[in-house]
Amino acid sequence: MRPKWKLQTSEPPDLGPLTDESLAALRSLAKYRPDPEPCPNDVPAFRRAAVLLGLFGGRHGDLYVVLSKRAAQLRSHSGDTAIPGGRFEPQDHDLEETARREAWEECGLPMDSRRVQKLCELEPFLSANELVVTPIVVLLIDPLIKPSLNPNEVDALFSLPFKAFLNHNPSQALRAQLKLPVVPSPKDLDDMPRNEVSGPSDWHTCRDILWLGGHRVRRHTFWDARNPVRGLTSDILIHAASIAYKTQPDFSLNAPGQLSQAELIKLAFLGPMAVKKRRVRPRMTMLPQPKDDDDGDHKGTENGRSGSESGAKKEGDLPKSRL
Repeated sequence: MRPKWKLQTSEPPDLGPLTDESLAALRSLAKYRPDPEPCPNDVPAFRRAAVLLGLFGGRHGDLYVVLSKRAAQLRSHSGDTAIPGGRFEPQDHDLEETARREAWEECGLPMDSRRVQKLCELEPFLSANELVVTPIVVLLIDPLIKPSLNPNEVDALFSLPFKAFLNHNPSQALRAQLKLPVVPSPKDLDDMPRNEVSGPSDWHTCRDILWLGGHRVRRHTFWDARNPVRGLTSDILIHAASIAYKTQPDFSLNAPGQLSQAELIKLAFLGPMAVKKRRVRPRMTMLPQPKDDDDGDHKGTENGRSGSESGAKKEGDLPKSRL
């Protein structure tokens, strides 16, 4: 019988059996300490946000992550997949309280730390609209939690296997959990966006953008059949899974010369690129299909065709056969 995860609470809950890999992942997260924030005194409180990255054990002992689909009527990023969370408010004691409050308001996840226990805090990320977003990783330890969605903010709540965000072509076991076909069909692969840094996949693609004065950044998309996971959400999940499973993703993560999140935050809030106002227009520009200058291990387009030549879908479109 698999061991059970024991938590340091007055009455340790019975979480059910978890695999040895899942237990090790939780312990890795619980021990993690983020690097110091690059310029904490230069980021105004109104430009801070936090998200609650909630994990729980699936029926076979694997870890799953809770994700939401943003409501269609929202002014920004409507319909996108997100990690529950939002902006810091003056009444919040700290960013953990921000993440918990927002997850409660959006999805009904309890704020009680005995039912939703903190594992760690991650380094902050810079969002497309230049908010500094701090992920708070938690474990949902109460099996009786029943989400209650706020229809003004969230259309749906769903979960995906946590480890899948480290894979370009998932294993057969992960494909089953992701509800992907046993073998991707040629049509599915032809419909996927093409790039030159990874081979064909019906799960993961990437594309480079120019941001903050022409700096090249790689954006990743994971093609869940219900709603794609992309952008900041993908970046946070890749980073968290890398820490948990102590391994890097098996795809080309960064563009050549890509700045770290700490460097991007400093660029946005210090010097000529500094953002001191509440609303800004995102400074992003799409690039042609990405091509690594120093890494040929992930090249794999068919017959050297680009996305436009092969009739592939744009990055924002879900393949027709997967709708």
